[in-house]
Amino acid sequence: MDPFAQAHLSELLASARNGPPVPSVDSVEHKSRTMMTFGAALAALKGVGAVSQEEMAEWTNRMLVALGEEPLEPLPPGTARLISFGGKRTQRPQRPPDPPPVSKFLRLVPADEPDRALEYGGRIQILGVELYSDKVSVNWRLAPLPDPQALFAEELAQQEPDLEGLSDDFKKILRDKLMHQLQMRRQSVGLTDDVGTEFRQTGGGSGGGGGERRGHSDLAPGVPSTAMLLTVHWDEMEFVIPLPSVRDAP
Repeated sequence: MDPFAQAHLSELLASARNGPPVPSVDSVEHKSRTMMTFGAALAALKGVGAVSQEEMAEWTNRMLVALGEEPLEPLPPGTARLISFGGKRTQRPQRPPDPPPVSKFLRLVPADEPDRALEYGGRIQILGVELYSDKVSVNWRLAPLPDPQALFAEELAQQEPDLEGLSDDFKKILRDKLMHQLQMRRQSVGLTDDVGTEFRQTGGGSGGGGGERRGHSDLAPGVPSTAMLLTVHWDEMEFVIPLPSVRDAP
């Protein structure tokens, strides 16, 4: 197989294993679109002689496995197959949702706990939480940074068969791209309080350099006025933050 074609297909497979970019995306629709894109890429590569018919079948099965489906049996020569995924599609809304109300900042609550070691290298520190009327923003710091090879060992192992036969330089580029994508998508932060509020991830961001990274993770809804404790979860770790009794005071 042409190495550039193999590199492109391996990237598509790695992306498929990561799942949809937004968890709320319909899984059937995501699988269908992913398979359609992959099939078009295979057809284009076959058209320029970069992959053979046998390689098309092999890599199609690799994509099916990456999407959580069973591989297909080979077809007789000269025949074709239409791949579809069952399930009921979600009905699209008839009109766009109403815009959310303006988010009101209430208070910054610092966290008075030292940093902790991570099992995959590096250390994590929860700096504090920003309380808003409709969300909580958790501020965190990684220093030194975790070892991505240890953090994403399982994902890198899944990618390894797709890179077989490529040069070391090609492999390094594709591994680095995968680790970067995984780092951008990874959601380490969770949140609970002492009144049972169900928080969900809504966004965030980070940046850094010099061996450290600072970021924030946003979770909704806002904390109820009756809550007295917030617990920030980073993987299996817990950081407990007592809340002031009056959170809307200036």
